[in-house]
Amino acid sequence: MIEILIDDVTLDGMRRLKVLSDAPILHEPPFFVAGVDRQFREWKDDALGLHYLEATWPCREAILLRCEGWIGPRPVVLWKLKPGERVSEVVTNVMVLHHEAFGCFPDYAFMWKLPKTIEDGFEVADVMFFAADWVPPGCIAVCNGG
Repeated sequence: MIEILIDDVTLDGMRRLKVLSDAPILHEPPFFVAGVDRQFREWKDDALGLHYLEATWPCREAILLRCEGWIGPRPVVLWKLKPGERVSEVVTNVMVLHHEAFGCFPDYAFMWKLPKTIEDGFEVADVMFFAADWVPPGCIAVCNGG
């Protein structure tokens, strides 16, 4: 038995997962994205015979994002930038992830704070950039307009 207790994205753009199991939990997919910096904490409750795992890693995946005032969740690819990582270097990766997840390329990219070289409505690789307070700081969110 494996039960996922928490599976969400924090306000700072980190994927957070907490799992409960009656057997040891592997640090392998389907729970984790390969090649991404991950932090683990695991423990066992011998009295109950249960295993726990908490893990966090930078969100770099397709998610359904919900915000106050929106009619429903919006499918986006959220990419948590590494310190020093340039937006211009990751735009193509984020666009490819969007295409793989949703079958089309994104129209828009949103960031909490745009880089100094980009203004609202600036187009980079066929994607229009805008500042948006709903994007976690240090992240890029790409999506379609519809």
